[in-house]
Amino acid sequence: MSRSALVKFMSLAAIWGCSFLFMRIIAPVVGGFWTAEMRLAIGALTLLTLMQVRHLPLNTHHWRHYMVTGFLNCALPFTLFGLAGRVLPAGYSAVLNSTVPLWVSVFGIWLLKDPITPQGFIALLLGITGVALVAQPSGDIVWSHAFVSGVLACTVASMVYALSAIYTKTRAVGVSPQAMATMSQLFGAAMLLPVACFASPEIGDITMPVVISTLLLGIMCSGIAFWLFYQLINEIGPLMVSGVTFFVPLFGMLWGWLILNEHLGWNVFGGCALIIAGAFLLYLNNLKAQKVKHEQLL
Repeated sequence: MSRSALVKFMSLAAIWGCSFLFMRIIAPVVGGFWTAEMRLAIGALTLLTLMQVRHLPLNTHHWRHYMVTGFLNCALPFTLFGLAGRVLPAGYSAVLNSTVPLWVSVFGIWLLKDPITPQGFIALLLGITGVALVAQPSGDIVWSHAFVSGVLACTVASMVYALSAIYTKTRAVGVSPQAMATMSQLFGAAMLLPVACFASPEIGDITMPVVISTLLLGIMCSGIAFWLFYQLINEIGPLMVSGVTFFVPLFGMLWGWLILNEHLGWNVFGGCALIIAGAFLLYLNNLKAQKVKHEQLL
């Protein structure tokens, strides 16, 4: 990996880690639905601008794929993480989000009949144990209905991300990834708008930190981050880029501690280590499978 690619890689992890911080600032004020809606709308506008500047086509004839991924990869998970942001520290949400590769493996075994290797089985056990550890209150958090609801929201959001990844891999083959990222956010914003208008609670006082966090969440975390993501895919390949998953929860916990003074217990750090270890085993498993496939083609 070149120095330029490494800078982009770590920047991407830091930016996506920031998203949980921003949601934690925004969601208690405007609610989970409007947090997701504003993120999608601003992110879509950012990506549309970048697409226009680069003269890249939107391929609107793929609108059915955009609609499905707009719901599975944008509207639903963004809303669930927004709802969790009302009650959970940013670090909790970031760690639970890192389970996505594990859920991709689970759904791949269930829906696509992918074979499971001993290494993959150990990875899933590590991930499940990690989630069980994180799903315990610690630090400033106590057992409550709100805490359990927040953990469930993050877990379901991660599962939905995994379903979206499987859909994209199996059904949306050949669709431009830049167009997919842009249009799925646009469709997601359109689908979520009427729900946000009717389902959101009363909005609190809009302060400058909330405004700035909203703009950064949309422009950076949903706009620029996706652009960096696809640049890295072209530079170092999709498998290497997937390694960013290991660093996002670390940045999520770091930003929560530095800016919001969040105090997380040993169980969150231990659970994070187990989840990352499980995801890393799956990463090595995929790397080995890709190498074998490449050798067979030679």
